[in-house]
Amino acid sequence: MIALEALPLSFHAGVLRGPKQLEIVEIPIWPIESYQDTDIVMIRVEACGVCGSDFRYFLGENPWAQHTLGKFKPNSPNIILGHEYAGTVVAVLSDQNRHLLGKRVAPMCSKVCGACEDCLNGRGHLCANTVHLGHGQGWGEQEFFPGVYGKYAPAWGASCSVIPDHISMTEAAMMDILAVCVHVSDQGEIKPGQAVLIIGGGPAGNGVAQVARSRGASKVVILDQSNHALDVARTQGFEDVIDTRKMDQRDVFDAIGGIQFGLVFDTVGTAESLNLGLSVLDNGGTLVNMAVHDHDIPLNFMRLSGERKIVTSCNFKEPDFGIALGMLAAGELSVKEWFTMISLDEIPGWFDRITSMNSEKGVFKLIIDPWNINSLQILGHFEFLQPKCD
Repeated sequence: MIALEALPLSFHAGVLRGPKQLEIVEIPIWPIESYQDTDIVMIRVEACGVCGSDFRYFLGENPWAQHTLGKFKPNSPNIILGHEYAGTVVAVLSDQNRHLLGKRVAPMCSKVCGACEDCLNGRGHLCANTVHLGHGQGWGEQEFFPGVYGKYAPAWGASCSVIPDHISMTEAAMMDILAVCVHVSDQGEIKPGQAVLIIGGGPAGNGVAQVARSRGASKVVILDQSNHALDVARTQGFEDVIDTRKMDQRDVFDAIGGIQFGLVFDTVGTAESLNLGLSVLDNGGTLVNMAVHDHDIPLNFMRLSGERKIVTSCNFKEPDFGIALGMLAAGELSVKEWFTMISLDEIPGWFDRITSMNSEKGVFKLIIDPWNINSLQILGHFEFLQPKCD
């Protein structure tokens, strides 16, 4: 190992023991030399985001498997949650990544196999053999499965993007969700002059709305039931922002003003949101579902007349990451309005509160500072050998 600094024996991290069992535990430093991949590097995590999928893992779901594999897959115990992060490269395994030492980077949170049928046919983002941070996916048997809710996390040097100086670590930690938003937008094939409806204005919906505006949508309408989501959208200059809390479907139609949309992005994934989206979808329009759930939803195929279509969106393609970073650097995307900063030991309480609420979560996007621990009541400690440095 080639290290920039002496690494600790252990560090504090957010460990998902099982459904609704999220604890802050002291764990061994990641044994990156044992992962059989010379491209692995070690990141000193400066900021990590809490993704909506993290709450689903907390509740016992496996959204990666549902979206990518189309099936339920049980979660392993002892997953370190989190896959949205940015930080500084402090150790590498090979000379080819030595130039990254000390660099501020936004890493991709996954690596595909490159050899399966999906990878060989341009669908690497659907690779069933993906190795993924924060999901317990692809690592084989591990004492703790790598994720980013902690002071250190592994990454792959080849997919670490150096962050421009004017982008903060908290902004850079949003690269994963912004890349997802770029891919979602591509699934809808946004065209200049189209009217776009966003059902659900959380971070994913907000990001897609920003991409749609940047790509020339004539009108972007955002529906949500959260004060925070509505306020963030208005702060970002979106004018057609509708609070649907006290509305039935007819009220929503009236508020929209009878517009037929060429594109509808559904971040909710319920029978109600699908019904609403199809009801306002124009001839030849596309509804993009961004939230796959294991639910049976009845669909009358007559509703797809006029060459309307439904597509789904899953993960992101590798080029989407660079496109999103370029848009963020150019000011075409903004995430500064999103953040609520929390310390590492506040994570379990926030997860309990947010998953017990219906609509108003009290925050828009949680950002964890893994180096801020307000309480020293840590639940465990594990001995591990000091990594070797040259």
